[in-house]
Amino acid sequence: MQERVYRSGKSLIDQTSKTHVPENAVALWHLGQSGVLVKANKTICYFDPYLSNYIEDNNLVEPPGLLKRNFDSPMQPKDINNANVVFITHDHLDHLDPETLKGIKKFSPHANFVCPAPSIYRLTGIGVKEDNIYAAKANKKLKVNGLDVIPIPAKHEKFCKDKNGNHYYLGYVVYINGIVFFHAGDTLAYTDLVKYLQPLSVDIACLPINGQDWRRNEQGAMGNMDFRDAVEISQAAGIDLLIPVHYDLFESNTENPAYFIDYLYRNYPGQKCKLMVPGERLLYLSEKG
Repeated sequence: MQERVYRSGKSLIDQTSKTHVPENAVALWHLGQSGVLVKANKTICYFDPYLSNYIEDNNLVEPPGLLKRNFDSPMQPKDINNANVVFITHDHLDHLDPETLKGIKKFSPHANFVCPAPSIYRLTGIGVKEDNIYAAKANKKLKVNGLDVIPIPAKHEKFCKDKNGNHYYLGYVVYINGIVFFHAGDTLAYTDLVKYLQPLSVDIACLPINGQDWRRNEQGAMGNMDFRDAVEISQAAGIDLLIPVHYDLFESNTENPAYFIDYLYRNYPGQKCKLMVPGERLLYLSEKG
């Protein structure tokens, strides 16, 4: 397997635990696919960590190997002994990975979990206690471990709701250490997304760029916004730093991030962005004030 990971294993976990984060700042690590670790002060948050080979090992797609990893996970579930909050945007297995979440539950026993309200049973089914689960509902603010959280509807091909009107797909705006961080989950671009984000003065946004096409739809892959839409959403919403995600892990569902950079440079050369290698650390200091 070609090496695509900057730092991994105990070295990465030690770095995440030891990194000092000043006021009005966050440290961020890319974990592959949509997986992101965000740290501020003593709070460590994981977003959509897919850190096992659960899909491939359990032959959950046809043909076999369709979702084979392009690179090894930068950390294993058993490594995660420092999680405070785990955010799950939806219950697809590359975002809600039972093996990874079981590991976090075991080795970070005090961690709390945030997931869309219709997906609570997915977490209780792997042994997470209900007292440690926060049911996220679109546009209903939450307070988790002292963090203010706003769940945002996600349009993963379409909006999907349960019988109570609760969305299955969400993104999360998290106010953390003076920084406004947005993880979009899996979503297409849509007009109201700009309306939700624009008033919030988002500092950092992780947006998918793998897009959608007929071939992947035939294979069962649900689509997201593409690189153009990610850039345009960022511009329209006034996002300071744009980080593309969900383009690197599975060969059958990837995108060349060079297209993202080219489009951004040609059209909005003043837009800050960062392509992150799995296992890489980024320290973001607020530009406000």
